[in-house]
Amino acid sequence: MQEEEDKEYQRARRKVRQLQHFYRHLIIYGVIITFLHIINLITSSYYWAIWPTLGWGVAVAIHASQHLDWLPMFDEEWEERKIQEIMAKRQARDDKQTGSA
Repeated sequence: MQEEEDKEYQRARRKVRQLQHFYRHLIIYGVIITFLHIINLITSSYYWAIWPTLGWGVAVAIHASQHLDWLPMFDEEWEERKIQEIMAKRQARDDKQTGSA
């Protein structure tokens, strides 16, 4: 019982740390991209700041999808459920083959 609670606590703690990491990434992105746009406006007539904004923005979106449950198939829990499902199917197939022989 205590061991299961410890595992749940560790899982929750890991999730919180991942969220902190994502929010830190998002803040750094916002600060640096803002700075790049200011530099771009001051120094150039070509709007080059859009490229790092889009490129890094894709990375931030992927990071967000991992931690904000936008794409659950990249979630550890989904992975564990899928492993259990595959193992259960294999066991059922093995049982069926053993039972019919």
